[in-house]
Amino acid sequence: MASHRHERAESTLRREISRIVASDLRDPDAANIHISSVALAPDKRSARVLVTPLGLRPGQDPDPLPLRALERATPFIRKTLSQTLRMRQVPGLHFAYDLGEQHSQRIDNLLKRIEKRSRKGLPALLAGVLLQFATPAQGGSSLQRIEVSAAIMGSEFRIACHAPTKKRASGAITAALDEVRRIDKLLSNYKETSELSKLNREASNRDVKVSRELADLLESCLRYSQESEGAFDISVGSLVKAWGFYNGPPAIPNALALWWAKRNSGYQHLKLNRSASTVRFLRSGLQLDPGGIGKGYAVDQAVAVLREFGIERALVSSGTSSIYALGAPPDNEEGWRLAIRAPSKEGEADTVVRLRDEALSTSGSYEKFFEEDGKRYGHILDPRTGEPATGIEAVSVIAPLTIDTEAWSTAFFVNGAEWTKAHPIPNGRVFLCEQDGPCNWLAGK
Repeated sequence: MASHRHERAESTLRREISRIVASDLRDPDAANIHISSVALAPDKRSARVLVTPLGLRPGQDPDPLPLRALERATPFIRKTLSQTLRMRQVPGLHFAYDLGEQHSQRIDNLLKRIEKRSRKGLPALLAGVLLQFATPAQGGSSLQRIEVSAAIMGSEFRIACHAPTKKRASGAITAALDEVRRIDKLLSNYKETSELSKLNREASNRDVKVSRELADLLESCLRYSQESEGAFDISVGSLVKAWGFYNGPPAIPNALALWWAKRNSGYQHLKLNRSASTVRFLRSGLQLDPGGIGKGYAVDQAVAVLREFGIERALVSSGTSSIYALGAPPDNEEGWRLAIRAPSKEGEADTVVRLRDEALSTSGSYEKFFEEDGKRYGHILDPRTGEPATGIEAVSVIAPLTIDTEAWSTAFFVNGAEWTKAHPIPNGRVFLCEQDGPCNWLAGK
C-alpha cells in the first residue's frame, strides 16, 4: 500500500503541475512543453519533474528558455500546489528536460503501422479516425492543435486536441495520459502491484477491502452482466487463460481444463459489499479480466481530465477498439467524421458517421483469433458456454460514454443480432456485421 500511495502522490503532482503550467502561468517562455513525469523522493521533501519539449527534432538541442521559465515560476507553482492540494509540506521542485520521448517520430511510426494494417483489411473505425488525427485544422481556425500518443494498457492511447494555446493543449494531454496510466495501475491484470491483481490473489480466501473507485466500477460491471443476461462478464479470467488468450499461445483447451475454467467463472460468484467496499470470490479459481471494459473506462477518465482543462475539441482513442469524440473539429461543427468498414470490405467504408460528444467502440473476431482444423476461434468468449462466441463478425456501438460502448459491443457480439434488435440501449446506435452476411444498423443511424 505504501508504494501505491507514493505512486498516487506522484500522479497527482504531475497532473496538478501540468494544469498550473497550462492554465495559470503567464510566461510565454513556458510553452511547447509537457510534464512527462514526476519522481517524488521517499521522504516527500523533493520531487524531480521531467519536462518534454514538443516538436524537438532528432539531434536538436532543447531550447533552455522553457526550463528557465519553470525555474522562475517554481515559488508560484509550489504556492498554488499548497492551495489546490491542501498540502502542509509541498516538495521542492527540480525541473529537468526528459529527452527520452520523441513524440513526433513515435506518432509518424504509429501512423505508418496503422496504415499498413489497414491495407491488410483491419476493420472498423481507424480510416476515418486517421483522417482527423493526421489532418491539421482547416478554415483558418485560430486554435492550436497538439497530438500525442503513448503505449499504455497494452495499446496505443492517442489524443489530439485543439485549444487556444499549445501550452493549454500539451498540459491537458499530459494530465489525461497520466490519468490513463493511473487507471492501468488500478486495473491491470498484468501488473502484480495493481489493485485488481491483489483482488485476484486474495479475494478467494477473504473479504478484500477495495477503493471506492474499483467498487463503483465492479458495481457497473455487475449491472452490465445482469442486463446482458451474462453475455458481458468481467469474471472470465480463468476462461481467457484456459483458451490461451492471456499470455498465449491460444489453443483449444482440453475438456477438463475447460470445465474447471467455466466452473470458476460467472459474475454470480462475485460478491460485492457496496456499503463496506469489500469483495469476496465465492469460487476459489475466480479471476477478473478487465479486457472488456478497462480501456473504455480509461478513455472516459481521460476525457474528463481534458474537460477540466477547458478542452472542448479533441479525439481520444484506445488502440483500434474505442474512441471518444469531444466536441467537434474546428472546420465542421457537425462532428468528427468516422468511417466504419465491414470486415469483408478491405479499404472500403461501409458507413460513415459524425460524432460529437459521443463514443464509438467496436468488438470483432478479427482482433485476436487462431485457426485449427479449418475453423476460426476468436478471443471474445461467451461466459455462459465457455466457448468463443460465433455468428457475428463485428459490432460497433455508439453512445454517450465509452465504458457503455465497450461493454455493450461485447455483449451484443456474444448475444447476436436477434437479441440486439430486441434490447436497444438508451441514446445508442448499433452497427452489426453478421458472419457471411450483411452489415446493418440495428438501432439508430
